[in-house]
Amino acid sequence: MHHNAPSPTILLLFFAALAVVGSTAAAAPGKQDDPQKRFARKDANSDGFLTLEEFKAGLKDKALEKADKRFKKSDSNGDGTLSFDEFKAGMPKPKG
Repeated sequence: MHHNAPSPTILLLFFAALAVVGSTAAAAPGKQDDPQKRFARKDANSDGFLTLEEFKAGLKDKALEKADKRFKKSDSNGDGTLSFDEFKAGMPKPKG
């Protein structure tokens, strides 16, 4: 499978914004929310992929305004959904 990877800087900013406004569960102070758990919460139909609608669920204000563009950049194979690998790619590494 061939993937055209989005810019690491774009993904870093995108997932940093998601960590701030997109999480529906409270993470312990100083700990990153587990990407797989976040993905599973957003994957409303549990098919292993996020549609644009699932991706946008829970986003507010500026993050919601930029969601379409960010989704498209993260959808590296252009199939209109995000796999877990596409969702996780570029997430910041936990500090520690």
